Amino acid sequence: MKILMSNDDGVHAPGLLALYHALSTIAEVMVVAPSNEQSGCASSLTISTPLYTHELESGFIAVNGSPADCVYLALHEIYRHTDFDCVITGINSGANLGQDVLFSGTFGAALTAQLFGLPAIATSLVGGGVKGTGQEQVSHYKVAANEILKLLTETPILDACKNLPYHVLNVNIPDVDSADAIKGRKITALSHSEIARPVHHVVDPRGRDAYWLSLRKRQRTLSSELSSELSAENVDARTSSIEMTDDQAVAAGYISLSPVRLHHTPTETLDTLSALVL
Repeated sequence: MKILMSNDDGVHAPGLLALYHALSTIAEVMVVAPSNEQSGCASSLTISTPLYTHELESGFIAVNGSPADCVYLALHEIYRHTDFDCVITGINSGANLGQDVLFSGTFGAALTAQLFGLPAIATSLVGGGVKGTGQEQVSHYKVAANEILKLLTETPILDACKNLPYHVLNVNIPDVDSADAIKGRKITALSHSEIARPVHHVVDPRGRDAYWLSLRKRQRTLSSELSSELSAENVDARTSSIEMTDDQAVAAGYISLSPVRLHHTPTETLDTLSALVL
């Protein structure tokens, strides 16, 4: 099996390294990742300036571009003669839950692979980069990487992904000290959470207005919102078999597996708009 990996935290990120070492036990893994952090760049492509590559001693290839650039370049130039079985991105430092997938570079890189017909899985460690530092943080990524490895080896998920064109499997793993703290896996729907403070206004040392954009959500408690969040507003009636949304699953200690379909125009929407007199 051949796997292409990328991320948005940069080629030296601990999540990328942990996942590479885990997947290397079952596959030939090639890594093409941004030379520096590219969080929040979604599936943007660099088309106005050239891209440059640099091969590290590890064999990883660093690119001065976005995660989508890395996958695009890898598939069509760097490894154009390689037939990859799948593309796996991450492990992202922090959650990619709900509407965050619209902005995530980790998800955007997986999306780019799927556009060219490759099964794609985006992986994230919920809380990664926030709790603990140094060796403790690395150990958490190793736990998450081993869970991804078990997902690929103990379940038929990869074969299922191969039969789902234009889908990305978005995986979020709880940030825990050991695998014993993970209760299992849940197939989930994307949630939608209110952003606590979308823009932070500050004044820089030179007296100029500056702005930080944020996707941080309001704090929520699972016990008080579990029933209401599963209402029709959040989970479509046609997906009523879904027990939880992605954020609820992770909060309850489960690995969240959310299939996200792209480039899909709902038939009912077409019917509704077609009935209009335009």
